[in-house]
Amino acid sequence: AKPSSDPVVGWGPSGGYVFQKAYLEFFTSRETVEALLQVLKTYELRVNYHIVDVKGENITNAPELQPNAVTWGIFPGREIIQPTVVDPISFMFWKDEAFALWIEQWGKLYEEESPSRMIIQYIHDNYFLVNLVDNEFPLDSCLWQVVEDTFELLNRHPTERETQAP
Repeated sequence: AKPSSDPVVGWGPSGGYVFQKAYLEFFTSRETVEALLQVLKTYELRVNYHIVDVKGENITNAPELQPNAVTWGIFPGREIIQPTVVDPISFMFWKDEAFALWIEQWGKLYEEESPSRMIIQYIHDNYFLVNLVDNEFPLDSCLWQVVEDTFELLNRHPTERETQAP
């Protein structure tokens, strides 16, 4: 928790406290998703995840319709305020917008048959949008360790990956 007056993360009325869970969102390949899912087994109770591709293939360990508060504030004489939540339904709408950016914004920066445009189209068609929430907000975030463990697993020989998570 930080005071609401904190110059970096503070917000809301004075005299309050603000809280924030660690949150990470990124695009990645199917191969990385498979390794990430193995690693996340170790963090199953601590980390919620939503993983979705452009076609709507959806992998999650979060309740289907339940939002997860990521930031909230407690202020004198007021109810708890939750300005940021990870909502499974909203995430699916965001998925459409996020994937559209690849081809409707970034892709249009390049000639239609250029290698850069083809890479962007490939990412749009084949990658996943991932979000991770570390629910143990009083502790140091484990999300960078999750990412590190995922890359460590990816760097192992393929036969080792199937049997061992870090």
